[in-house]
Amino acid sequence: MAITLANQAAVAIQNARLYEEQRETAERLREVDKLKSQFLANMSHELRTPLNSIIGFSRVILRGIDGPITDLQEKDLTAVHESGQHLLTMINDILDISKIESGKMEIAIEDVIIPDIIESVLTTASGLVKDKPVKLEKDIEANLPIARADSVRVRQILLNFLSNAAKFTEEGSITVKANAIDARTKIRISVTDTGPGIAEEDQDKLFKRFSQVDGSTTREAGGTGLGLSISRQLANMQHGDIGMTSNIGEGSTFFFTLPAAVPKGIPQKTEKKVLLAIDDDEQITKLYSRYLSYSDYEVISLTEPDQAIEYIQELRPEIITLDVLFGADESGWKILETLKEDAELSSIPIIICSILDEKAKGLSLGAAEYLTKPILEKDLVSAIEKIEALL
Repeated sequence: MAITLANQAAVAIQNARLYEEQRETAERLREVDKLKSQFLANMSHELRTPLNSIIGFSRVILRGIDGPITDLQEKDLTAVHESGQHLLTMINDILDISKIESGKMEIAIEDVIIPDIIESVLTTASGLVKDKPVKLEKDIEANLPIARADSVRVRQILLNFLSNAAKFTEEGSITVKANAIDARTKIRISVTDTGPGIAEEDQDKLFKRFSQVDGSTTREAGGTGLGLSISRQLANMQHGDIGMTSNIGEGSTFFFTLPAAVPKGIPQKTEKKVLLAIDDDEQITKLYSRYLSYSDYEVISLTEPDQAIEYIQELRPEIITLDVLFGADESGWKILETLKEDAELSSIPIIICSILDEKAKGLSLGAAEYLTKPILEKDLVSAIEKIEALL
């Protein structure tokens, strides 16, 4: 018994010693990693100062500010300038990864209009393919939600994607696409190229730090192997995700997601079903609310037709009542047509409530029911019951 206790005590002491050694080793490794990151950051800052002079003064000479230069001098200086820009990009990558590792990377979340950023980045990226038969294209969803993100970092990720696509695409096209996903709670931004594609076994390497796919094209393009790793971490810091798909000989698609902003002023859904009443007369929508006060529907009023699609996308109401006339403008027809053309929204039943006697037109455009004002309680309740019977 005494021997058993002694053995157990010896094992416990040994385990405690091993645990302490592991803890001290981990602490030393953290300190070494911290010193490494600080060294990289300091060196990068020191390198940027002379590099900015190289880039700046070569640009001054190329623009002819110091006087005319020969074609050969222009060619040589262009090589110097472009090499300087390439080196600056690599230094900035090292600075970014150092900030991320040390927890000093700051993200400023705000409302961001994605189409504006895409336009700006495409203008910048046009110079990357100016000497190639490559078209830069865009495909932006209409009524794209506003994103909640850091505009500087969104631009950085997108420019990194476009830069990579330009490096490896010799002909064809590079397309930037933006669309809403997951019931419009997220925005997906992608860059698709017609480059050589990436083998499946190499795809997992791409988002790892200092990792590059083997190949002559990759070696010629150069780089730190940090760009996609940084992009992944920047996307994650903005509560987004990142990924890619590719097939050899067919090109690649790199994408990232961002949270969509909840439109300001739109009421939040409750546990009750929602009937969205779209009418420029608020008294009418209040009347509908009274009609349905004892039902399992909550009536949400909207008097501005230009906000209709945004409200519907956010609320996803069970039923919509829609006036056709807004003043002298019959914009209700346009709202009806837009909804019926939208794959995600077309199934929402719409009851037209109008003084216009155009039932045939309303039903032909996809309305579920057509009521002519003035509308009585029994008429509205009956229309809703008919719709529910078909669901």
